[in-house]
Amino acid sequence: MNKNEIIEIEIEDLNTEGNGVGHVHGLCCFVKGAIPGERVRAKIIKVKKSYAVACIDEILRPSPHRVKPPCRVYKRCGGCTLQHMAYPAQLEWKHNHVKQCFKRIAGLEVPVNFPLPAKEPFRYRNKAAFPVKTENGAPAVGFYRRRSHEVTDVDDCLLQDPSVALLISQLKTWIVHEQVPLYDEQTHTGLLRHVVVRVNDRGEMMLVLVINGEDIPSKKQLLQKLTYLLPKLKTIVLSHNPEKTNVILGKRQTVLTGSGTLAQEILGNTYLIGAHSFLQVNSFGMRALYSSLFSMLKLTKEDRVCDLYCGAGTITLLAAARAGEAIGIEIVPQAIEDAQGNAKRNGVSNVRFICGDAAQEFPKLVREGALSAIIADPPRKGLEPAVIDACVKTGAPKIAYVSCDPATLARDVKLFCERGYTVVAVQPVDLFPQTCHVETVCQLVLRNPVVHVNIDVDVEELVQDKRGQATYGQIKDYVLEHSGLKVSSLYIAQVKQKCGIIERQNYNKPKSEDARQPQCPSEKEAAIMEALKYFQMI
Repeated sequence: MNKNEIIEIEIEDLNTEGNGVGHVHGLCCFVKGAIPGERVRAKIIKVKKSYAVACIDEILRPSPHRVKPPCRVYKRCGGCTLQHMAYPAQLEWKHNHVKQCFKRIAGLEVPVNFPLPAKEPFRYRNKAAFPVKTENGAPAVGFYRRRSHEVTDVDDCLLQDPSVALLISQLKTWIVHEQVPLYDEQTHTGLLRHVVVRVNDRGEMMLVLVINGEDIPSKKQLLQKLTYLLPKLKTIVLSHNPEKTNVILGKRQTVLTGSGTLAQEILGNTYLIGAHSFLQVNSFGMRALYSSLFSMLKLTKEDRVCDLYCGAGTITLLAAARAGEAIGIEIVPQAIEDAQGNAKRNGVSNVRFICGDAAQEFPKLVREGALSAIIADPPRKGLEPAVIDACVKTGAPKIAYVSCDPATLARDVKLFCERGYTVVAVQPVDLFPQTCHVETVCQLVLRNPVVHVNIDVDVEELVQDKRGQATYGQIKDYVLEHSGLKVSSLYIAQVKQKCGIIERQNYNKPKSEDARQPQCPSEKEAAIMEALKYFQMI
């Protein structure tokens, strides 16, 4: 194939960027916007040694699952990747994707349940981070285009709460009116870098303005306008980020209005979420995910559980309600502060939090004492080898692994299985409709765990019990060892009968009354009697 060549291709699958996958002349080809089951005419736009990339020129046979994307900037924005695919088909692909990751990467045929669907496939996100940039002389607040740092201006993202659109429009007005300098990552100049918005279940909002500096122009007027137009905007925060980095939030923040946090109820607990706090972006899906997790673990008050990468302690506190003790580990200091506050707020005392790198802190915790359960919810890159080593060394009989990337999940699960664990269940949960991302919780249990049972035993009684049940063979062996005599079963039966301990039919009896039967010699009888006394049968 050559660049600009027109090809016809059958679409067999999707890749994780939402591109159709097919083969032409034995070469893998990724076709942007194509759906499995379609036949398309496509134009080659890139050719590499092992693959090619194409864009659709004409759909020759459309998939019955193809739908019209409702977002007007869908093809330009880098946020959604599957709006052109009906939601049931999205779930089917995610189910198959998780199964294939385990089969291809881990070499495991594991039971993978069908994904738990979202309550709503749109308007489900409780957080958004909008990069801000000057594009064609005008401010653009939206999302990066695919594989670029050009910002697509978005008036109303259909994955966000509708109130976010009004907030963004007011910020654009402020930017233009006050001529707020927007950040340029090439020159490291400009003030406003990102706009971060959080929304809780009650529709209350948090606004975080990420700035390359200390303050913003016309601050008082902006705050008055925003709080008047958006009465549910409860807190506004400045995040100071002067670093040359792709990390969105700075290490320091200034609260302009409100408390700097939002309250969020999750399965009976109330959490205060700050700008840095990690929280699953789909509140409904998060509850389904956590319910599945604890259904798998079946924690009791006998359990001591560790929650790795605990964030603001959402899972840790839920575990504490079910276990005897729960420990959370998180590297972000602000998140640990939130977690400790959340524990106090919810009256949870059987929990503690450790601030630090899980790869360093978890092995220390393991040396403190046994853990019966481990919960891991790491970043997309998965677990570090040191953490997996520490998990295995605990000998914890049950592990729940939560992952947003089935590929790294399968990679890590393979290591666990090679070191004594087995997969019991895998439950995908669709926290990210309209995208190729899927959250998954995997249940691992230790094969043949060592179980110590304490039993009070009277040794003398046990010996007596076994002696009283001595077999003919044991009696023969005892006699041979202590007297050097060999005795037959017939002789033993005769002696037992004399002692009144024959309890069953003696099949060694002669068939006729006058038949001659060998009688046990006196020295052998004495030896057998000694054995019967030893085994306490007489």
